[in-house]
Amino acid sequence: MNFEVVTSIDDPLFKKALEMYEDIFKAELREDRHVFIHSLTSDYIKKHYIFLVGLIDDTVVSLSTGHYEPTTNSAFIIYLMTHPEYRNQRVGGQTLERIEAELHKHAQDVHGRDANMIMLESFGEESYENNSGKEEAILRKNFFNRHGYEVQQDIPYIQPNPQKSLAPTPIDLYIKQYLPLQKDVISPSIRSCYINKYIHGNENDREFVYELLESMDL
Repeated sequence: MNFEVVTSIDDPLFKKALEMYEDIFKAELREDRHVFIHSLTSDYIKKHYIFLVGLIDDTVVSLSTGHYEPTTNSAFIIYLMTHPEYRNQRVGGQTLERIEAELHKHAQDVHGRDANMIMLESFGEESYENNSGKEEAILRKNFFNRHGYEVQQDIPYIQPNPQKSLAPTPIDLYIKQYLPLQKDVISPSIRSCYINKYIHGNENDREFVYELLESMDL
């Protein structure tokens, strides 16, 4: 399995990866293509944005994106997805390990050491009414746990809805720490990553995002 970090929206892999993304995610759950284009082209965030494509024999089999946040030396994995035909073949695990490594490269460039922590979001069992959804949520939780991520039970975490006209959505927040961190370090790191993604990346209204952070005590 090979990986390519896409740095241009003109790269053919960018289009192929987004086509896979749009096939996997229902329209009401996915972000508009503009979010990915903006993240790769905005002077403010493109330097520390990663668009990672996994390949097997030139076929796109996985995609992961993430933001490195230099002021708190932390990172936010936004997407981690595997083509349905290549699941249960360690593609997801390899892709997660690779984007972690890419985020740590950014930390090494800025601070000379790995990131303090990496966070990600994932819908938990309570987000689903049907058994198949609940079972998939349990599988994701177990997967993230195996890779060192733990749900933050003490944070009433919510995500701005990809469809900006809809209400924010409760979602589980996972964090992987690379050194012991206290809450007074973790909370500002979450806040910085959240702002970087949802204001600078998704271009949500600043006041709206700050209100969400306040509701989470962040």
